[in-house]
Amino acid sequence: MRSARGLAVTLACGLAGCAVLSPKPPMPSMTIATEQVAVSARPGAGGNDSGAVAAPLLAPEVTLSAVPAGSVAAAVPAMTLGGVAFHSLQWQVKVDALPTGVTAPALQRQLQAALDAIDDALTTYRPDSELMRFNRQPLDVWWPVSPLLLQGVMIAAETSRLSGGAYDVTVGPLVELWGFGAAPAPETLPSAAAIAAARARVGWERIGIDPERRALRRLADVHLDLSSLGEGAGVDALARVLEQAGVRNYLVRVAGTSRQLGQRPGGGPWSLAIERPDGSGQPGRGLRTAASVVSTSGAYRNQREIGGQRYAHTLDPVTGYPVTHAGVSVTVVLPASAGAMRVDALATAFSVLGPERGLALARERGLAVFYLERTEAGLRERWSPGFAPFLAD
Repeated sequence: MRSARGLAVTLACGLAGCAVLSPKPPMPSMTIATEQVAVSARPGAGGNDSGAVAAPLLAPEVTLSAVPAGSVAAAVPAMTLGGVAFHSLQWQVKVDALPTGVTAPALQRQLQAALDAIDDALTTYRPDSELMRFNRQPLDVWWPVSPLLLQGVMIAAETSRLSGGAYDVTVGPLVELWGFGAAPAPETLPSAAAIAAARARVGWERIGIDPERRALRRLADVHLDLSSLGEGAGVDALARVLEQAGVRNYLVRVAGTSRQLGQRPGGGPWSLAIERPDGSGQPGRGLRTAASVVSTSGAYRNQREIGGQRYAHTLDPVTGYPVTHAGVSVTVVLPASAGAMRVDALATAFSVLGPERGLALARERGLAVFYLERTEAGLRERWSPGFAPFLAD
C-alpha cells in the first residue's frame, strides 16, 4: 500500500534534538541507533481528551497491560528503530528502554512484520490483497472480511459522515482523472462531462457494512482505496507490538502520522513540531502532546501542472475538482485511544474542507485542529479552541 497523500509534514524532537519526519527515499530495512541516557521506567501518562469527537466514541486515555516490576533495566540505551512501510513511507520508533529479554533485532523484525501484514491486507498494488479481492466481488453480496479491513471501512464511513462527504475512500476515479494516481497527468483540464462521469463512480455510502457479521458488500460499482488511512493503520500496529512487548514509553510515526505515550528518556513528554511548508524541512510551531495520536496533511508537496496551471493533489469528492482554499497544511490531534487510523482519516477530511469550513466543524465537534494558510502577507496560523492545549509556544 502506498500513501495517496503527500502529507507527511510532521516533525519529532526526540532523543537528540529535532528530526524531520517527512517522506524520504526508502531507507535500509533495519536501522538501530543507540544513545546512553538515564532512564526511569514509568507508566504512560494519562491522555488529554480536548480533541475528542464525543464521548463515549473516544475514551480519554490508554490502558496498557501490566509489566512486572523491575522488568525494565534502569540504564538501557535509548533505541531508535526504523524502516520502510508500504514500499515507500519511512517509519520510526523511539523507545526509552527495552524490557528485559527484548532485543532490538527481534523487536525490529516484529515491527516490520506488523507493517507488512497491513500491506498484505490493504494494498491496492497487488491483485491478491484482501482489499482488491473485495473490490472484485459481485454487487450486493456480503463478503466476510478481516477485523483490520472492517475497522478501516467503518472509520472511513464515520469520517465521511462527519465531513459531509469531503472524505471518501471511493474517490479513485477522480484521482485517476486528474493524474494523481497511476495514470499520467492530463495535458488539458478534464471536461465537465468527464468529471461528472467519474463522480458517478464515487460514493462512500455505496459500501454496505455489517459489523455483527463482520462483512462488507458493494451496493454499486465502486472500489475502495484505504491509502488515506494507511499511515494510521501502520502506527496503530507498531504501537500494539510495543505494548505487547511491555514498552511503556514510546514515540511512533509512519510518515506524517504519529502516536506518543509516556515520557522520553530523561523525563518530560515527547516533542513534536509542524514542518514549515516551504520545502526547507525546518520545524515550525511546536506541539505539546501526551498519550495522543497526531496527523498532518498538506498539499504543497504533491501538485500537478495542467494547461499551465498548478493544481493541488487534494480533491473534493463532492465537486470533483481540486480544492482551491488557502489552506496549506492541517494538523489534527486526538487521544491515543481514538486510534491513529481515525486521526489519519480526519486529517485528510480537514485538508479537503479547508480552514473556513474545517474550523467551523472543529468548533462544533470539539476537535483539535490546526491550519496553516496562505495570505497576501504570508503564512497565517489558525486553530480551533480544542487545539490550544497542544501548542508548546
